[in-house]
Amino acid sequence: MSYGQNPFGDQPGQNPYQPSSYGQPNKQYYPPGTVKNYLLESILSLVFCGGLLAIPAIVFASQVDGKLAQGDYHGAVEASKNAKLWLTIAVSVALFCGLGGMCFYGVMIMGAIAGGAG
Repeated sequence: MSYGQNPFGDQPGQNPYQPSSYGQPNKQYYPPGTVKNYLLESILSLVFCGGLLAIPAIVFASQVDGKLAQGDYHGAVEASKNAKLWLTIAVSVALFCGLGGMCFYGVMIMGAIAGGAG
């Protein structure tokens, strides 16, 4: 090899050390935001509802944008559906427990008032 030759072959701009695009599947990349990720709602559910059931919702919601960046649209939709499911479960349990607690304390207060008046 002499110093005047192209070390990467005869074709200019061809580098054998970089992988070629031959045989690679043509992936389509989706911009973030094309699938709703429910991340904000999941975090608010964790903070205000205080339930540990919001943690899986946060995990699934954080996977949506990464899967879109990899071109896995169906995986992103599946993660979004799972995030919505766990968010619904977390909020429903928090509302059920909150309303049940309020009803319990309401009955206890009414019983105390009725018992103290007689």
